[in-house]
This record gives sequence, structure tokens and C-alpha cells, in this order.
Amino acid sequence: MKEKPSITIRAFFQQFPNDEACLAHVFEARFGQGRACPKCERKANWYRIKAERAYSCQWCGHHLHPTAGTPFEDSRTPLQLWFYAIYLFTTSRHGVPAKELERQLGVTYKTAWRMAHHIRMHMENIDGDFPLFGEIEVDETYVGGQRKGPAAKGRSLVNKAVVFGMLQLLRKMSARAPRLIPTSFLPIRTWPRSVTSMPPLTTASGNTSTETVMSTGWKISGSI
Repeated sequence: MKEKPSITIRAFFQQFPNDEACLAHVFEARFGQGRACPKCERKANWYRIKAERAYSCQWCGHHLHPTAGTPFEDSRTPLQLWFYAIYLFTTSRHGVPAKELERQLGVTYKTAWRMAHHIRMHMENIDGDFPLFGEIEVDETYVGGQRKGPAAKGRSLVNKAVVFGMLQLLRKMSARAPRLIPTSFLPIRTWPRSVTSMPPLTTASGNTSTETVMSTGWKISGSI
């Protein structure tokens, strides 16, 4: 499956040239013209109220606030800057630190940090952290401990971090629901139950971490 190309910066600013375009996009995405008014319950056209970030019902004048319940609510930062920050997050392969947002947006570090925090929280809520189910593949790897010589090999090196992963499998293809969790042997006894619904596990190797999971009552259905 080919990866969908991301929008270019030029295309982004053509689509969202100002705050009005951004607000209209939020309104259309959340409500849209013709939506029934929650007050008079009639399908209505909604008209922009210039004095605030709101739209008014054509029949009773009830207000809809598109940014209510979003990271933009009660923020004095221009919507276009919020949209551009989200654009950076969704097109960056390595994340966007607050200092980078501060430089790109021309805001204070405090504002950049707050924006980044809200965007990360919103992305986490949208992506969801639902439990895995069905058949799950598990494996581990070790990161760090860059030393030379025979003593640097293996799993016993204290300054290596173990990364234990779980991947839900489907009949047609592997599910896009991996869990890669930097951890140590001790927490492994507790965290699988919080990310899965006790399905059978398929282990990629008979390793210490997997044996630790088995000791908690998990059923290993096979190996790869």
C-alpha cells in the first residue's frame, strides 16, 4: 500500500490563508451547513458572527461555537498558528519539540510548550489506546550499551534498555496497532493486561521477557 503523500507547505497556506478559513474548516468538520439547531431543532443555515468564534442559526439565532471542546478553545493564539503547528506534527517523522514550535511560529516558549502538549494529547485521544485482541505477536529487542568486546553482547548488560513489542494480527494482514514499550523485566508482569484483552500470544523468540509474561498466566500459542 502506497503511503499517501503529505500536503505541501504551499498547499497548506493556500487552503488555510487566515483564521477565517481555519474556523470555517472546523465548523464544516464538526457541524456543517444544514445541521439541525439544538435549540429550535430545525435544519438551518448558519451565519458567521464576526464578534466571536461562533455561527448563528438562521431561525432562532442560537450560537454554535466550533472551537468549543477543542485544543483551540479559550486560546488567544491565532487559529492559523494552531493549524500550522498541527501540520508540523502530522508531517514530521521525528516529532516537533517546543523549541521548534517557538522558532517556527514566533511565539513564546511557554505558548509553544502548551500548544505542543495539547496537540499531543488530542492526537493520543484520536488515535486511541484501545486494548489489542485476537492473536497477538510479541517480541523484544535491546537498545543501547554500545561497548566493544565479547562482554558487550547478550541481554545481561545493565545499561541496555529492553523494548518489548506487541502486534495484533488479523486474518488478511497485520493490524496497524503495534505497542512498543521501553521497559524492564519487572514491569512486564503488569503491563500486558492493560494493553490487551488476554488473547493467546505468538512469540517471535523464546526469551526471558516472554517467559516472564508466561509466568503471569498468558498462553503462548506458538513461535515464529
